[in-house]
Amino acid sequence: MGNNEVQGHWPGSCFGCSSRNLQGLHLRFSHTEEGCVTSCTIPDTYCGFDGLVHGGIIATLLDEAAGWSLFSRIGRLGVTREMTTRYLKPVPTNSELRVEGTILSHDERSAVVRSTIHAADGTLLAEGDSSWAFPRLGRIAALANVPEGTLQQFLDDCCRG
Repeated sequence: MGNNEVQGHWPGSCFGCSSRNLQGLHLRFSHTEEGCVTSCTIPDTYCGFDGLVHGGIIATLLDEAAGWSLFSRIGRLGVTREMTTRYLKPVPTNSELRVEGTILSHDERSAVVRSTIHAADGTLLAEGDSSWAFPRLGRIAALANVPEGTLQQFLDDCCRG
């Protein structure tokens, strides 16, 4: 992902982004002007119809891009309140995908993020809009069973780069 890679590594076992989750997607993001981006290839293991990425995995990709946009651009850890997913074209397995999140708006309590999935040729395959809440970091630490200081260090690391 180049010099622009988000430096933070999630301290838990997240299916989308943790290197600790052996069955996970192991997504790594890079900073963009208003969010973040990753390239990934989803294997057949995560298909719905043969050769096509399962819709739940598509939603996961969009959600991850949104979350990492918030971590890396505004240094906030949020929770998804609502997400609208638009499945525009079939998303093939075993093909490179570009997944991007862009922060549309944010304040101290909430944010709205647009996420997209494009094929290698630039074709828009899926998109989603999500709204996020920003609970106190201590509340998220308790839910995630991760020390608050560890989460703050994660956010600090995400904003570098």
